[in-house]
Amino acid sequence: MKREQQANSDGDVLANVGESLRDWSPSGDEERGALERVWTGLRWKANQVPTEVVRSVELGPRPAPHFSTRPWALAVAAALVIAAIGGAMVWPRGVLVYAAGADGLQVTLADDSRVEMRAHSELTVGRTSDGIQIDLKTGDIIVTAAKRRAGHLYVRTKDMIVVVAGTAFLANAGQEGSRVGVIEGEVRVREGDVETRLRPGEQVATSPTIVSRPLTEDIIWSRNANAHLTILESFTKGMAQTTGPLTPLAPATDVAGAQTSAGQAPVARVEFDEASVRACDPDNMPPTPPGARGGGANSFQMTPGRLYALCMTPAVMVRIAHGFRALPEGSLTADTRRDQGWRLNQVSGQGANAGIAVRGGPDWARNERYSIEAVATAETDADTMSGPMFRSLLERRFKLKTHVETEEVPVWTLTVAPGGLKIKPMPPDGCREIPPPQPGTMTLAFPPLSPLALEEVRGGAKPACGRGEVQQPEGASLVWVIGGGTIEELTASLRRWLNGARIVDKTGVTDRFNYIFEFARDDRSIVAALANQLGLRLEQSRASREFLVIDSIERPGPN
Repeated sequence: MKREQQANSDGDVLANVGESLRDWSPSGDEERGALERVWTGLRWKANQVPTEVVRSVELGPRPAPHFSTRPWALAVAAALVIAAIGGAMVWPRGVLVYAAGADGLQVTLADDSRVEMRAHSELTVGRTSDGIQIDLKTGDIIVTAAKRRAGHLYVRTKDMIVVVAGTAFLANAGQEGSRVGVIEGEVRVREGDVETRLRPGEQVATSPTIVSRPLTEDIIWSRNANAHLTILESFTKGMAQTTGPLTPLAPATDVAGAQTSAGQAPVARVEFDEASVRACDPDNMPPTPPGARGGGANSFQMTPGRLYALCMTPAVMVRIAHGFRALPEGSLTADTRRDQGWRLNQVSGQGANAGIAVRGGPDWARNERYSIEAVATAETDADTMSGPMFRSLLERRFKLKTHVETEEVPVWTLTVAPGGLKIKPMPPDGCREIPPPQPGTMTLAFPPLSPLALEEVRGGAKPACGRGEVQQPEGASLVWVIGGGTIEELTASLRRWLNGARIVDKTGVTDRFNYIFEFARDDRSIVAALANQLGLRLEQSRASREFLVIDSIERPGPN
C-alpha cells in the first residue's frame, strides 16, 4: 500500500511539473538554472524514497526517446524521480544526468569506459570536441577508462579537471574541495594554470582541510575493491617471485665492442649499474588481475633509477628497447615507431609480438619469458633507461644483434588539390584568445560549441583559437570550428576517424587558418569534405615503414 501511495505521489509530481512547464523554451541561463533545480529535486527525492526501493542500475546510457512537444517539461519531470531507482536521464541538449541511489550505480560510457558511483553521488556526461567529459557534482566515483586511439576522457569538478587516456582512478567532489587518486596508469590533474601528473598510489587534493588517506581506504566502498587492490599489488608481487639477485655490470666500451681509431679512447656506452635476468616458470606465470591492463606477466614498469620487465618474451623486450610500438595483427597502415616515450611509475601490459615491428630470430625468443630488474642512478630519465640502457643490457646478456629494414605500406597522403586551397591564411590576431580560467573555474582546451556560436562565426565573428566541436545529435555529421589551426594539426585530428591510419602531410603548408569543417564519420565523406571545403586532396598511397630484424640472440646465462 505504501509503495502504491508513493507511486501516486510521484505521478502527481510529474503531472504538476509537466503542466507548469508546458510551453517553456529556456535560454542558456534558464537552462543552467533548470539543471540546478533538477539536482535539488533529485536530492529531495532521494530523501523521500524508502531505502528498500532504491536500487542500482547496471546498464549504460540508453537512447533518448523523441518527444515532439514539451521536451523540457518531460525532462525536468522525469529527473525528479531518477533517485527512486538510481538511474539516468537525457537532458534535452544531449547531456546525460546520473544520480546514484543508496546502493550506488554502475555506468558504461559510449567509449566503453566504466564509472562506478558511490551511493548518492551525482554527475553528468557530455561530449567534448576530442572525447567525453564527466562533470562530478558531488560524491565519489571510480573510473576505469577505456584505451583510446585518440581524444581524451575528462573528469571535471568545481575546482579541477582530470585528463585521462586509459587508466583507473578515483575522484571525490565535496563542499570542502576535490581530490583524485590513481589506482592504475597515469592521469593529468589541472588546477587553474597548474598541471600535475599522478601515478599509481599518488593523489592530490584541492583543499588542505581534506585529509589525505591511503588509496586502499578510499576504495573499500567499491564493489570492485578487491580487484583494484590486486592491481596495486600484483606487479610488485610478481617481480618479487620471479627475479633473482642483482649482479654488477662490468664497464663496457662502445656498443658494438669494436676497436676505435688509433689514438682515440674507447667510447663509454650507457649501462645499468646492476641487473638480474631470470627465466620464468612457464607453468607458473604471474596472473593478470581481472579486468586489468597490466600487473601480470608481460608487464613493464620503470621507477626512479629502476627498470622492471615481468615475465616478458625477448621479442617484446627488443621492441621496447628499440622504440617500436606494439601493433596487433592486421595493422597494415599504422606507423611502427612510438609517438612518445615511456613514463616512470606506470605499470603497462605489453601484449604479444604480432610480427610487424620485430621479425626474425628463433621461435624461443617469442615463447620463452624472462623477468629483468636493472638498477641505474635515480636521476636517469625514462627514455634513457628504456632505450640505450635497455638495448645495451640485451646486447650483453642475450648477445643480441639486430638491424633495421623498411617496407612499403599503404597510407593516406594529403596534398593541395589542383585548384588550390579554398581557405586563406589567418591574419595577425585573427582568432580570439581564450582567457585563462578565473580562480575556482575551469575550462577545457577545446570546449564544445553551441549552434548559435557556429552561426556567429559564419557571420564573420572571430573564432576562438583552437578547435571547437559544435554539439550535434548522435549520428549527425561532425562540425569543427577551427581558429588558427595548422594542416598538421588537422591530420592528427583526422586519424581518429580513419581508424588510426597513418596520414602523410605533403602539402608543405605551414600557415594557420580559420575555417569551418563539416564531415560524416566515414572515409568517403572525409575525402570529399576536404576537397570541397578546404581544397585538400586525401588519397591512398604508399610510404616507407621501419621494422626491426633479429640477426642473432642467445639464451642468457646465470646472473
